[in-house]
Amino acid sequence: MIEDKNDILDSRIKLHDRHRFEIKLDIDLDESARSAYEVETYFFVPRALNVGPHNYTKDNFYNSSQRYIRFSTPKISLGKLCDPGLQASPLNRVRQDLSRVLSGDKSPALTDAVCDELRLLGCIIRGEIRDYVKIFVEGLDTYSDAAPAGQRQLFMGEGLENFFADLGNLQTALSSLLGEIADPAVPLKIRETAAFFDEYVSLLLEEYLTLLLEALRSSPGARGRFEGVGKEAAQIVTAQNRYRQAMKYPSVLAPGSTNEVLIYRRGVLKKFISGVLYLKAEFSEWETLTQVVFGLSAGAAMLFAVLVTLFVQSRYAMNSMPFVGALVVSYIFKDRIKDWLKMLFSKNMTRWISDRKIDIMDTGSGGRIGLLKEAFTFISDKALPPDISRLRRIDNITSVDEEGKPERVFKYKKEIILYPEKILKHHERRRGLNDIMRFNIREMTAQADDASVDYPYVDPGSGEIRTASCSRVYHLNLVIKYTYCDRRAQPTVNYERIRIVLSKDGIVRLEEVKLGVY
Repeated sequence: MIEDKNDILDSRIKLHDRHRFEIKLDIDLDESARSAYEVETYFFVPRALNVGPHNYTKDNFYNSSQRYIRFSTPKISLGKLCDPGLQASPLNRVRQDLSRVLSGDKSPALTDAVCDELRLLGCIIRGEIRDYVKIFVEGLDTYSDAAPAGQRQLFMGEGLENFFADLGNLQTALSSLLGEIADPAVPLKIRETAAFFDEYVSLLLEEYLTLLLEALRSSPGARGRFEGVGKEAAQIVTAQNRYRQAMKYPSVLAPGSTNEVLIYRRGVLKKFISGVLYLKAEFSEWETLTQVVFGLSAGAAMLFAVLVTLFVQSRYAMNSMPFVGALVVSYIFKDRIKDWLKMLFSKNMTRWISDRKIDIMDTGSGGRIGLLKEAFTFISDKALPPDISRLRRIDNITSVDEEGKPERVFKYKKEIILYPEKILKHHERRRGLNDIMRFNIREMTAQADDASVDYPYVDPGSGEIRTASCSRVYHLNLVIKYTYCDRRAQPTVNYERIRIVLSKDGIVRLEEVKLGVY
């Protein structure tokens, strides 16, 4: 994963799977009345892949990309989640609302509130366990390095002990809560949401503690020192599958089978729980200004056809062959003029027009909290902005490098306008947004050569001719420009340069190109 941090936007680029990479922006909201940010992504595609305006359209691009906008997961530590005095804890809010439910309040709004708090609790638990395990796994990777042994053991030992103590307290609190929810007086929707939550947390414990256990056992310096912690982790992990089996949850691991139900079920649970953070996007295809511009293109083309018709009509009879031929020719040129003008506007007016507009809606309050605009176009080398061109050439070894790797360039521009006061008015704990885009490279590699090629060589020892299998890869280069502005400050600009190594079989790896001081 490649990560870039600044005071306003945190960006992360990582592989999602063999054919998709993900660009994620973490946005901290402030109190300003309006804030906006732009992301301009320039794709430098090798011409050998035969990707161009003739076969790669806006529809191809948008069909290859997925975008999500959601609230950031609130940060509450595992220990604080169980603190009765913390009003912001979803655990405490579920208890309070559940007391009203058991007292006879069966209003749909209260039921929905309990379900949302349970789902939010699941998101927070996942984020905290994931972050804890990540810290410890990274610490174990360097456990035997230069830091003094006493400091390493103190940090890791106390940290792991506190983590498992907090985890134990949380499990006890959740067990008590789920027992209360099992009361038949609780609405079915809450009981079913709680069952999903319970199954999800069990899978989280199994997945992340297995990663921690694996790291403990693979670290020679830590294995003996934290043997007790390892045993505790193993006990929790092995208990989870038995627990889900006893509860008759579908996500039960069966060694020797395909286990498709387990993976499918995990995906269903993750989408259900994390759905409480997602914002609704209402698409509005083809923005008004775009329609006006394209309408003018059609009007200009029609004007040409009418003028040609009037001119020919003044010289030839309407039933003559010259008149008919002129009409056919004017019709042909009318369509070409319309398409040419549309392409010209698309290439040169993306600053003012967009392909589509998306209203960002808050599912909780039902109001619009932002607006997203997107535009895609191929651009020529001459139209490439100087700052982007410089960053693309920053790792060239010689002045003729570019001639050996000809490329086509297309640009994806995304502008998001947010209304923080509307968000913060309804969400005291959700003070940040995640903007996620996943991009699929399958269509780009459709015409790529085979992923490997045989290369003959002479063995220097025996003198015999042998064959080596060599990987054939292509470099898709990305230059990303982030611009953030609000009404109280000058725009903040950051850049990233990423090289994505591709083959016919998919993405091989991501590489960050250092930009130095820019």
